[in-house]
Amino acid sequence: MPCDFLETSYTNWLGSHNMFIQQNIFYLILPLLSVLPFGASFYADINGGSAKNICTRVKKSNYLIAKYIAVFVSGGTAAALPMFASFLACAAFLPTMAPEASYAYTNIASSDKWAWLLFSRPFLYILAYCGLAFLFAGLTACMALGITYFSSKSFLPMLFPFFVYIFESMLCELLGLDGFDVRMLLTTDAIGNTTFTVAVTAALFFAVSFIPYYFAGVKKDVL
Repeated sequence: MPCDFLETSYTNWLGSHNMFIQQNIFYLILPLLSVLPFGASFYADINGGSAKNICTRVKKSNYLIAKYIAVFVSGGTAAALPMFASFLACAAFLPTMAPEASYAYTNIASSDKWAWLLFSRPFLYILAYCGLAFLFAGLTACMALGITYFSSKSFLPMLFPFFVYIFESMLCELLGLDGFDVRMLLTTDAIGNTTFTVAVTAALFFAVSFIPYYFAGVKKDVL
């Protein structure tokens, strides 16, 4: 049911827009959150000897793929869970009613990515952006895996995804490719983002996070 009321849960949750400092901070530290659960586990496996022991019992390729999936899922969950929890918290105190398309306070224009969902199927809109955060946080967390081969300290795999995330964002801004800026892709009110730019950027992040990690690991005699 549409609502003209100023405050609704669909327009006040953590991912609703990018107007306030808390949203900006969240999207800035997203890659750091994503590596916290499991990002350094591959480093611990290699340096603790666990990887070598596991690879004597299973195919190395299976271990590498399983590790990638584990880091991806844990990283994605670490980002998407706070977003969905913030929506549930808002829903506990504010009306859960779809805003009108003319409701300017949403800061969402009709031309913004998936904006039609907000005004027709708002809960699907919430799930779509939580899923988007899950996808990119998971892929970003997996960038910790490949750098592990070249790291002698555990802090490097934890920080490397953050540097890649910020570098990609700054490079896209410098080149005028705002539609491919990962930080902008995650926000609901950024201009120039489309489903196409989401797919291309996700494919790029997957290639960077998986290909060097997997093929370098398969070629190594001992992990």
